[in-house]
Amino acid sequence: MAITKVTKVQRIEVYPAMDSSAASTKNDAHERVMVVYEDTLDDSGDADLPVTATRVKHLTKLVADDGAATDYSGEDALVKVVCAAIWA
Repeated sequence: MAITKVTKVQRIEVYPAMDSSAASTKNDAHERVMVVYEDTLDDSGDADLPVTATRVKHLTKLVADDGAATDYSGEDALVKVVCAAIWA
């Protein structure tokens, strides 16, 4: 059998800008997002599975303090909605 992986968003937290007076090309001027994902690996033919692991991802509006936007298109649909709303 093949191992399957299911990923769920456990929670999303939005943190305020660290420095609202900073230039808009700096991450400190924008909210930050923390996403906690829960990954479950399963194989019906393996008695040791399922196994669940938690991972945390931190997202900022900008890739670096150079003004280039972070690509969050590969994130969960709910994460994309939250990021689009706060970084619009």
